[in-house]
Amino acid sequence: MERQIITFADHEIANRLAKRKHFLKDMDSLINWKPIRKILSKVEMRRKSVVGRDAFSAEVMFRIMLVQSWYQLSDYKMEEQLYYNVIFLRFCHLSLDDPVPDHSTICRWRARFSKDGNLVKLLAEIDNQLSKHNIKIREGSIVEASIVKPRARPRREEIIEIEFVDQTVVPTESQE
Repeated sequence: MERQIITFADHEIANRLAKRKHFLKDMDSLINWKPIRKILSKVEMRRKSVVGRDAFSAEVMFRIMLVQSWYQLSDYKMEEQLYYNVIFLRFCHLSLDDPVPDHSTICRWRARFSKDGNLVKLLAEIDNQLSKHNIKIREGSIVEASIVKPRARPRREEIIEIEFVDQTVVPTESQE
């Protein structure tokens, strides 16, 4: 579901990101997408009906899976990142106006790519292209810090009173 229309917001984001260096921008420019699109054409959805919303393109979904792999994101986390991470949106060729694929859509596309060994072919092509540039990708991760309130009752505060003993008077056993 790649849109050809560029919105004002997309244009502004592109201008801001053009000034920044980022791993995904580098990968997008290094990868030759033509041989990858050839493999992706085998799994592209062909619409038989005009009703319903457009399906996501195979390239968009494969780009999503690359980001997931490189950043070690689950389907749920990838869906969440696509809502607010604009560099992920840009790499995946999604506009701010486009709907974001949900976790179940991502999962179904992964199964579709895996069928007939297409995912292995796609990843082998990516690895081959990157190795020509002497690039080896180590997977990374995005760390999210969330504040979670415990559901259990809070512990009771215990007050401990301490009595200070005057050290000048030392009690003796017997005073006779």
